[in-house]
Amino acid sequence: MARRYERKTGQRQQSERELTIRAEFHDPPDLDKLCELLIRLALQQSGSCRSGDATRPKRPRAATSASS
Repeated sequence: MARRYERKTGQRQQSERELTIRAEFHDPPDLDKLCELLIRLALQQSGSCRSGDATRPKRPRAATSASS
């Protein structure tokens, strides 16, 4: 026999929640540090792509005969 539904948490339904938005002002970001970080990430990612290509086995090429 099925049990009756019993709510086990005290959470409110989404329709009952009161949401507020507030702005928090911070110092502007250090653009030099952000640029350096983006450059480092891009270089790191491109390096990992290259190393992945190097470890990939190369396909054998078709043998060509030098007959004339």
